[in-house]
Amino acid sequence: MPPPEKLFVYEIAGRVNPPPELTAQDFLGCWREGSCSYLFFSTPREAEVKAWLKANPGLGTFLSVTDLNYSDWEAGQALKPTRVAGFYLCPVWEEPQPEPGDITLHLEPGLAFGSGYHPTTRLCLSLLRHVFQEGTPCRVLDLGTGTGVLSLAALALGARQVIAVEYNDLAVHTAARNIRHNARQQDIFQIHGDARDFAYIPAELVLANIHLDVLLDLLNIPEFFNKKWYIFSGILGTQRGRFLAALQSTSLETMSVLDENMWYAILAGKRR
Repeated sequence: MPPPEKLFVYEIAGRVNPPPELTAQDFLGCWREGSCSYLFFSTPREAEVKAWLKANPGLGTFLSVTDLNYSDWEAGQALKPTRVAGFYLCPVWEEPQPEPGDITLHLEPGLAFGSGYHPTTRLCLSLLRHVFQEGTPCRVLDLGTGTGVLSLAALALGARQVIAVEYNDLAVHTAARNIRHNARQQDIFQIHGDARDFAYIPAELVLANIHLDVLLDLLNIPEFFNKKWYIFSGILGTQRGRFLAALQSTSLETMSVLDENMWYAILAGKRR
């Protein structure tokens, strides 16, 4: 099913679970970030959300409402098939029309990150292609998997197993759908949790397209440095210098830096 044209987002102070009467067909999901919850709908539901909170004192506090076009959520573009680094990323409601040599991935972006339009996804796919030209990592750890697009791309390039870690509830369900769309249920093991808690998992390649504060925390976990290749992204503008300085103090060395529209992705490996 194509995505809705409009999104109506209600910010609530508190980690809430909406009741059944609010989870009808127009309910798109609940995004929890820190101590706040964000309820997503395809139609206006402000009155109902406020009434629910008023009837349940102490549950949460209504903070704000935002309405926007779905295309604005997805980097300001309508979701259409796109090509990047030899991958043909096709929304599930579109008929695929790949060109010879394209690797087709079927995606239902939902409200998670990783449709292929954001620069960090595109940069990571380019670095992923570079890594697999150097060798074939059999086991991949994807920290902050979002839609699961990088996990699916790694498998398509030859990886045998991916462990995909995601903290956000909405993204976990979105990734699970995309894994099914691409018939990769046997090859991707999903973990619902904080990336930092699973940094120790052995792998030949780690993908970490995630917030800068999490990236910096990962660099302070000794057990994290048991991989051969590392792809880092989610780094914006002046954050690049801060991250590279932190990376320099570890056992890793920078192998490549790509940028697009002030977003950066970095390929690193064990210092020689």
